[in-house]
Order: sequence, then C-alpha cells, then structure tokens
Amino acid sequence: MQNIAFTGKGKVYFEEQQQQQLEKGIRLLVGASAFLVFLMAVELMTSDYSLYVTKFYFFMLVVMTLLSSVVFWWLAGKAYSHEKWKPLSLLFAGLFSIFWAVLSLVLDHPSHLQTVFLYGEIYILVSVVAFFGYRPALLLAATPIVCSFLIASPSLTPTLTFAYASKLLLALGISEYLNHSFRDVVFLHLDSRNLKHQLKSVGLIDPVTHLHNNKHFNIELDREVMSSRRSKLPLSVLVINIQPIRLYTFTCGHEACEDLLRIVSKALEHGVYRPRDFIARISVDEFALILPETDEEGAAIVAKRLESNIHRSCDLWIERDLNEALLMKSAIVKLMPNMTTKTMLKRIKRVAAKISSYDTE
Repeated sequence: MQNIAFTGKGKVYFEEQQQQQLEKGIRLLVGASAFLVFLMAVELMTSDYSLYVTKFYFFMLVVMTLLSSVVFWWLAGKAYSHEKWKPLSLLFAGLFSIFWAVLSLVLDHPSHLQTVFLYGEIYILVSVVAFFGYRPALLLAATPIVCSFLIASPSLTPTLTFAYASKLLLALGISEYLNHSFRDVVFLHLDSRNLKHQLKSVGLIDPVTHLHNNKHFNIELDREVMSSRRSKLPLSVLVINIQPIRLYTFTCGHEACEDLLRIVSKALEHGVYRPRDFIARISVDEFALILPETDEEGAAIVAKRLESNIHRSCDLWIERDLNEALLMKSAIVKLMPNMTTKTMLKRIKRVAAKISSYDTE
C-alpha cells in the first residue's frame, strides 16, 4: 500500500483532518463506554452471583472514572487551545483502559461475571476504530486490558498468552490498515480540492499570455468600483491597444503571434509596480490595467512607462518581420461620480473600439 508523505500545506491539512478524526473518536469511545457500563450495571443488578461488595466496587469505579473524565476535559480545554485532541485522546484512552482493566480484575473472582472480558474486548475494538490514526492512544487503550486478562486468567499457559498477544497484534494491524486508508482518502480529497481550485483559476487566466482574462477583469473591476465608492478615492482604467498584432498574425502565423503576445505581456507586467494594480488581456490585441487610487495624471505616467517597456522589448522583433515599428495606443477611463460598473464597462468597450479603429497614419 502506498505511503503518502504530506508536506507544506498538505501536511497542515492532514493534521487538521487527523484532529477531527480524533475528536470523533473520543466521542465514539465515550458513548460506547457509557453503553457498555450500562449493560454491565444491568447485569450486576440482576445477577444472583453478584455480591454487595462487587456492586460497591463497580459503582465506585464508575463514579471515579466519570469525575476524572470531567476533570481531564476541563484541563485539556485550559491547557490546549488548539490541537487538544491528541493529548485528550491519550488521557481518555488511558482512563477508560484502566477502568476496564481494574473492572476485569475486581469482577472476575468474587462474582464470576465472565462477560466483563467480552465487554473489554468490545472496548478494544471500539478503540481501534476511534484511534486508528494515532497509535500511542491505541496502545494505551488496549495494552492494560490485555495485561489484566492475562493476570485474571486462572492458568497462564503459553497458548493463552499467544492468543492474547495475537489479539493485540490483530488490533494494531487493523488500525494500520485503517490509517493507510484514511491517509489515501485525505490525499484524494486534497488532490480533488486543489484540482478544483486550479480549474477555477484556469477559467480566469488567458491561456496565451497567462495574464488575467476578460472575465476576471470584469470581476476585479466591480470589486474596485465598490472599493472606490467606499473610500471616495479615484479609480482609473488604462486601455491599451497594441498594433500591428493582427497584421503580424496574418503575416507570420498564430504561433509567432503567440510568442509576440507573451513578450508584450511580460513587458506590461514589468511596468506594473503596485501589487493591487490589475492587468488583463481583454481582446486579441487589447489589454486593460486597473489602477486603484490613481487619477488621470498618475495613469498617464504609468502609460508612458508601459509604452517605453513595449518599445524596448518588441521593436526589433516587429521590425525584423514587418519592417515597421510597433505602436502602443492607450486611453484612460476615469470612474466618475454615480457611475456603475456596468456603465464603466460600456465606456471601456467604446474607448477600446475607438483606439482600435483610429488611423495611426
């Protein structure tokens, strides 16, 4: 079976899932133990072989275990604000295991109540399900009970010792199998979640330039328009048209044009300094840059910087194949009072169409 190693965020995610599993395991252990104790109490009250002293010992053990559980839970809440389930699982595994171990010794000889061994074995099986993801808690839950069974046995033969040791090894083997299955499930869930996140991201990224696409631009513009209204700070959008991208496509082919677009996108990205500035490819040869908290003068400075980067990166490339210089045309769209995202998008489209059809000569 594959042993999956979690690193980085995957390790943190696995530890979170393990903590949740231990939390459920403790609740399962407490519920199952309470049910077994109830069955034991009913059997003691109705059995003819049960002595008064035996009943007294039983109920004293139950009360002491209950009070200790409350104290352990309270101490764990005080001492461990995060990831408290590992120490708490150790405390409860040890407490309940000692309870069943002592109970098997107390009830065996005076009352001859042999079903206590059956309840102890059921408790071990419940512990396997509860703590398969945390071996120390499982060992602490099972070992004292197995030892008490050996001590309570009238004749300790090698066969009996081997039988109890086999039960302990079988419990550990089942827990290892469940633990590996649990790791596989967590890995598949994490892989599926990452894949969904990647697919969601791919849907917002232009596949050629790896810039944000038009859909992502619309989402980000709506966010920045609302932010600008709240803060009452300016917002500008720089619309950029690169010529002659379309002519370059017809002349040199799609692959060469894609190479050119990637160079253009890198030049534009290198001219964007602030983390919040958002650049996207909104058409074949059109790009848009959202500039929060920037007026028209600031946007004009950014436009000059981008134009310088474009010429420095692409002029030789274009002149080699088309014998003409690359031209970057830009226009600034400013957010006006009472302008909605929808009206601003319409204005951006009109401006983009205008600079695209503008006769450069």
